[in-house]
Amino acid sequence: MHHLGVQREGRMSIQLRTFGRNRRGRDFAIGDLHGCYQQLAERLAEVQFDPGCDRLFSVGDLIDRGPDSLRCLQLVFEPWFFAVQGNHEQMMLAAFNHASPGALPLWCINGGHWILEQDWMQVESFARAALEHMSRAMEIELAADVRLGLVHAEVPAGDWHCLHRPLSEHQLAQLWWARERLARRDTSPVAHIDLVLVGHSIVATPTRLGNTLFIDTGAFTPQGRLTLLPISPTLP
Repeated sequence: MHHLGVQREGRMSIQLRTFGRNRRGRDFAIGDLHGCYQQLAERLAEVQFDPGCDRLFSVGDLIDRGPDSLRCLQLVFEPWFFAVQGNHEQMMLAAFNHASPGALPLWCINGGHWILEQDWMQVESFARAALEHMSRAMEIELAADVRLGLVHAEVPAGDWHCLHRPLSEHQLAQLWWARERLARRDTSPVAHIDLVLVGHSIVATPTRLGNTLFIDTGAFTPQGRLTLLPISPTLP
């Protein structure tokens, strides 16, 4: 496993983490988890997930809205679990950093109200440690000539190569918040990557536009279900 580190605000953020092929077991990806730990446990049991050799990749938004945010965030410390940062992790970080007077209210109205029932300092320390394990993007080698990318919302500028360089504030906003591709039903391919998995925008079933596959199926909603997707070189 390799990663590209980008220095920002005096701290090292992992921008792009890359993974070689899993030659021992299977790989899976999940949509936005949003605190739905029990659903994840059920999905993993259905596929007889083996933490000794299998790997699980997440498109972010581990926290908020569901009942077990802290338990889901704790997954990043497991050796078989890998996640990118989502916009809900960014709202949490902004609240901890007191980025603006409205940072905490914004997080709370978007599902972060669980923090009000916790020990703030303990959760902040734990969450900051967890965020150090979450990169902005991930790239997985599936075969000699097949690479899968994961980001939370959209690949900035529709070009995977931009993730090999420091991102502007506008590009970071695209990475975590954008919904333009789905809104426009844009089928133009993301350049320099074979397939990209994203979350952020809820879809009824996994939806492909060009080489972007949307896999957030609203796990926390009454009609939703957490998507667990097997990853292989033949992933459609």
